[in-house]
Amino acid sequence: MSVARRSLATFTAAVLAAALPATAASAAQEPDAGLLRLTVTQPDGAAARGSVNLVATDDSHSEFLQLDESGQLSVEVPANDYKILITPAYVDPDLPDDGLRQWVHGKTSYARAEAFRVTAGDTTDVTERLLPPSPLTVRARDAITGAPISRVCAYADGRGGNCDDTELTIPRLVPGPQTIRVYTEDGNHLAADATVNVTEGDTATAVVDLTPAAHVETTVVDAATGAPVAGACATVAPAGTGELPSVGPLACSDGTGRLRLDNVGAGSWNLFVRPTGGSPYGAQWVGATGGTGDPARARRLNLAAGRTVTVPPVRLDRAGTITGTVTSAATGAPVTSGEVSLAHSSGLSYLSWGTYLDGQGTYRIDWLGPYRWPLLFTTPDHALQWSGGVPVRGQAKPVTVRAGQSTTYSPALKRGTLVTGGLTNPAGHPVSAVLTFHNAATGEVVGSTWDYDGRYEARVLGRQTVTVGWQWGGFADYAGWYDGVAEASDAKPVTVPSTGTLTVDIGLRPFPAS
Repeated sequence: MSVARRSLATFTAAVLAAALPATAASAAQEPDAGLLRLTVTQPDGAAARGSVNLVATDDSHSEFLQLDESGQLSVEVPANDYKILITPAYVDPDLPDDGLRQWVHGKTSYARAEAFRVTAGDTTDVTERLLPPSPLTVRARDAITGAPISRVCAYADGRGGNCDDTELTIPRLVPGPQTIRVYTEDGNHLAADATVNVTEGDTATAVVDLTPAAHVETTVVDAATGAPVAGACATVAPAGTGELPSVGPLACSDGTGRLRLDNVGAGSWNLFVRPTGGSPYGAQWVGATGGTGDPARARRLNLAAGRTVTVPPVRLDRAGTITGTVTSAATGAPVTSGEVSLAHSSGLSYLSWGTYLDGQGTYRIDWLGPYRWPLLFTTPDHALQWSGGVPVRGQAKPVTVRAGQSTTYSPALKRGTLVTGGLTNPAGHPVSAVLTFHNAATGEVVGSTWDYDGRYEARVLGRQTVTVGWQWGGFADYAGWYDGVAEASDAKPVTVPSTGTLTVDIGLRPFPAS
């Protein structure tokens, strides 16, 4: 996982860490506190066991607590409005069932949950009855023809995940609106998320339309001899972008060199092929007549839903190697943490798009075809930059790879301009968020960061104009753009100077994340 992509995973971990158990004693030390008393019963009226998340609606405070044997808890918290999430433990009090979480009163999402006001010096009593787990039957049909899909798979909130003929029943879900993931085993239809309604005490049925997938077929051969090559793996990137995926379709050639890539959406794509398992062949963007290291020169595949496109044989050349030592232009010292890659994503499944710097700042990539490759350098203490010290791929200085030979490329990375500022929610309180900086002209990611305490710092190459996207939230996820808009097209551009420090304070808004 690249540093740029890893930021979102790190932010998620920070949100979860913020929800770890906090004692009532610590909460009682807060000024202007009130008492919240919660009583929870099972559907049959017996005392419930499990865990409780108490979340201030302005994101300023949270508690993670346990119900006692009587199904109750009491906690002093700062005066505020709170939403309450209950994770019941029907079998073992120490093993709450995440698949049956419900928000008070009887809701399946944070957005629909009721807020309870805790007033300083007063007691707020809340009671909740757990909803009885109820089944959901799922069927699927072709979104174009309307024909039933004979083998369907589904899961919801950690439940299901099995496949069955014609229809599948997920046995225990919280009644109310639920988002389910529906897919097929054969790769002939694209997976889809659907919001369905689970009926209390009854078996609801959901019929979900799935769009037929497109397919790519080809044969992978030795460019010199025409002999089939096994174990060469392929994926796709949006045409002309070079943005290799971290999650997406993947297929590898068999012993005859045949390769079929399923689960591809309709659209315009480039095909990327990388041999695996110590193969002597090199990776390539598949071009019109041979391989290339430049996605802008790759063959464009126009795919339609439900159709199969056959690509002429992919002709693999022998691999070459790029090695080098990465240093800081500011200090001359080796840069000992980070990644050298072909794209912002680190890789797909076991297929890597790059490599990590070692403790001496050195790297080695020995699986590239003999072409000119732009390289991306993502490190914690320097601005994200492409080979040649530029912010976007189209400006990069490609590094030439020669078959069977080693090319040395040892860049001195630019520190970049320090972009900093505060992050606040609509109430003006500091919040944690992930920020992503995009080149305003191309939309490419040119930097990212996350913070814990409402104050961020990022290194971005200047001079360039950027837009700033953000993601914020824990139980509810929000996303938007600077300055106070929900869509990228409405984002306010910011010019990053060549040197110095740029301060940009960002107010986050509760725009639901898509």
